[in-house]
Amino acid sequence: MSSLELSARLRFLNDSAHLLVTAAPSTSRHLRSRCNALMSENELAPSETNKRDACGGCGTIAILGWEGTMHTESQSSQQKKIRLNGQPAKQTKTMVYQCKTCGRKTRLPLGTPSSATRRKPISSEPRFKKRAKARKRGGLEALLAARKPDSAASGFGLDLMDFMKKS
Repeated sequence: MSSLELSARLRFLNDSAHLLVTAAPSTSRHLRSRCNALMSENELAPSETNKRDACGGCGTIAILGWEGTMHTESQSSQQKKIRLNGQPAKQTKTMVYQCKTCGRKTRLPLGTPSSATRRKPISSEPRFKKRAKARKRGGLEALLAARKPDSAASGFGLDLMDFMKKS
């Protein structure tokens, strides 16, 4: 089978399995398991979305609460190993999907947040204070800018408030 035909067949099996998941779950499982078998016959590794979307054992499409359950657990609770240099292994979280049809557990690692998201603001002043100052400054500047054209339009530059002030 050529790669173009194989790609079309895999796409058809996957799409039809997803379309039939609610109407005919057993047919959907069969189509998905045929898709998995075809990938293994042609020595193709399943993509991350294929691993995440369906059970690798029976082909059940993952619908949380209906066809399976999902929870997270730390890596250290799965494997209590200590590195060779005596330091404990780095803890990472994994998402565990348990299929209700066959009971298989699929573990997928969750990405750790990058250091860019953990960065603290450089300034010691909190962000809300900076925003409040900028808003206040912008408001005062806008009032002054709005007032200047009005005073020039009157002609003399004096108004009633200038005479009311005590100097």
